Amino acid sequence: MAQKNKKLSKGAWLSISALLVTQAVSLFFSARKSGRNPWVWGGAGLLQFPLPAIAYLILERQAKQKK
Repeated sequence: MAQKNKKLSKGAWLSISALLVTQAVSLFFSARKSGRNPWVWGGAGLLQFPLPAIAYLILERQAKQKK
């Protein structure tokens, strides 16, 4: 079975890049504000979507409930 090369358009790559950068910047500033390793969260936000944002929101919510 021969697989066809399916290439993403430039617009798709641009959208994916914008989404990842936006998520990373958002996580970075939020983590810096709450004192939670901003570089780690920003880096994780650049690698994939949406798991780092979901994990951060869950952990942040748990931290607020403990206070």
